[in-house]
Amino acid sequence: MIYLARTDSGVIAIDLGWVGAEGKLQKGLLRLHAAAPDVRYVFLTHAHRDHTYGWRFVRGARFVLGAAEVPFFTGGARYRGLLPRIGDRLVTYPHPRPGELRVTTLGSDSAIVLGSDTVFAFPVPGHTPGSMAYLFRGVLFGGDAINWRPWTGFRGARPEFSDDVAQSRASMHALWQRLDSSRVRVACSAHAKCGVVDTAFRHATER
Repeated sequence: MIYLARTDSGVIAIDLGWVGAEGKLQKGLLRLHAAAPDVRYVFLTHAHRDHTYGWRFVRGARFVLGAAEVPFFTGGARYRGLLPRIGDRLVTYPHPRPGELRVTTLGSDSAIVLGSDTVFAFPVPGHTPGSMAYLFRGVLFGGDAINWRPWTGFRGARPEFSDDVAQSRASMHALWQRLDSSRVRVACSAHAKCGVVDTAFRHATER
């Protein structure tokens, strides 16, 4: 999923998709009557290849991501999750060079004010070391710390893609404990499945 929105501070993007991302970004930006230079901020939930591929198309933006995620984003480190590890061995993909992009790193709960809007950022390590969740306009974008499958519904991070699934479950539990439930209407996985946040949803994402 690539999420785009217009704010007082320009267009923001949450995650940047996989192969074909540039076309998807162009299509989404056209709906906002915008172009690539209008994208001021990119918020990455993590740096798996299917979340970062469009970075070159919006390279003029400021990239916001978890501090622990930077070496994976720039290609200096490799994930421990089974399928990402296999994928890295089989197929290379483009990484930005260190210093090539403007990057803001986060290591704790943070708020990024964008005029009348605010993006709230929360570390949820486990799926990857620097995984982040972002709360924007009442929607929590949980990255792959939240997943959905037809036979299980919503759950936490998938073990075969995660560095530390137990840590990811604990991170989601801790997030729900400190996040004011009145501020969150809906939560979305990074793969375009969203659900109303209630007690059942919160418990499901801890499993």
